[in-house]
Amino acid sequence: MNIAVTRCFKARFRIQRLPSSLHSLSLSLLLAACCGAVHAQPAYPTAPIKLVIVTPPGGSADSLGRIVAERLTSALGQPVVVDNRGGAGGNIASQYVAKAPADGYSLLLTANNHNLNARIYKDAGYDPRRDFVPVIQLSEGPSVLLTQPNSQFATLKQVVDAAKAEPNKIAYGSAGFGQPVHIATELFMAAAQIQLLHVPYKGAGPAMQDALGGQVPLVMSSLAGAMPNITAGKLRALAITGDSRWPALPDVPTMAELGYPAATHRVWLGILAPAGTENATIARLNREINIILAGPAIRERFLALGTAPVGGTPADFARKLQVDYDAVTEIVARTGMKAE
Repeated sequence: MNIAVTRCFKARFRIQRLPSSLHSLSLSLLLAACCGAVHAQPAYPTAPIKLVIVTPPGGSADSLGRIVAERLTSALGQPVVVDNRGGAGGNIASQYVAKAPADGYSLLLTANNHNLNARIYKDAGYDPRRDFVPVIQLSEGPSVLLTQPNSQFATLKQVVDAAKAEPNKIAYGSAGFGQPVHIATELFMAAAQIQLLHVPYKGAGPAMQDALGGQVPLVMSSLAGAMPNITAGKLRALAITGDSRWPALPDVPTMAELGYPAATHRVWLGILAPAGTENATIARLNREINIILAGPAIRERFLALGTAPVGGTPADFARKLQVDYDAVTEIVARTGMKAE
């Protein structure tokens, strides 16, 4: 018997004389109990965690993900490393995490396009409901239609009038085909009965740069991704897709109040893990991230960036994902949207 097991016997059990018929069985049970204590699995996590983000660096998902990763590193005592895998509308990152071991060391930070891609791509390379389990919803906020300060468009009505006069001629940039801001623009165009020319970029950062440079007259962005340029006066916000005005931008109207309630749309961000990840691991991550999101400083930082922290249980996020899945199914059926 090794030293650890011997100590376990001495510390936890008082061996008494037993009938010979029970002696062997009792000894086996005690040995198994002690060995189990000695060889118990260490608590999660014991190694660095990879947070895979579906967008390139520079967008709102990247910014918010890095805020959470930094604080989660402190909370868990292990590095949480951001891994940007933008491309194919988020499919590259999603495929990577879907195939990763279900051990809690590869997590996916994604958005609305997580459900949409399964509907618009012939083969997205993953199943949003079969290959993942929800950890937590991070945030939710509106999108915003932007233009340059010296643009010909001072109001949303001017955009609508110009688009009706020249269908499919006025270009708008987005973070990419199938991204949440693309869906937001599709809803707006359907509500206003207009057609803009979509210019999809490989991420929010490149789309914003071309909007700043005037290469595209309009850009639809998450408010979180646009706030720095709005507050700096580098871009003009024409309208947001939320159901109420954003507190930090009281002068920017909603599309609903301008006559397009069907254009109401919000961008959500959330964290998922590969299907099969242990419940205890999910619970630990959920608990720590909820604590992070509840902090007053983090809440203020999120709101200043143009989104609101959400949090809640994995079950709460599962219900959100189901509602979103049903909504994008309806949008795709109505618009006939397909990815090339």
